[in-house]
Amino acid sequence: MRLNRTWHGGCSSGAANAGGPEPGPCARPSDALPAQLIGEGISLSVEVRHVCAGALLVASVKTLSCGERGLIRTSDAITGVEYTLPCNVAWAHRGNPCIMGLCIDGVPTRTDLEVASGPRPMTMFSMGRQTRLEG
Repeated sequence: MRLNRTWHGGCSSGAANAGGPEPGPCARPSDALPAQLIGEGISLSVEVRHVCAGALLVASVKTLSCGERGLIRTSDAITGVEYTLPCNVAWAHRGNPCIMGLCIDGVPTRTDLEVASGPRPMTMFSMGRQTRLEG
């Protein structure tokens, strides 16, 4: 993912005026990152196209409303880490695909993923009389 340090101004509906990219179409870079955008009552598959100092540029089939809050979740299967970033929609461009400028508005989290090394033993409840172990 390419780091673009030019979009570091205040995030609001006028984020483009603060040094960020203008709302509109965005070419797909070769290192686009799949993610999930979870909003109030909606979950969208998105593609993170650009990462800036305090914002993200994402593409999806649908947009959220400007000012709406959500969470971006993405994971790295190689390192076994999941990232969650709280954000709000600074601007949205409806097109094919739709492009949204998202501003980070909280503390991002990093969580280690658990990898199952084999089948998990299941606790079985036996039928009938139980024996009591005394020691």
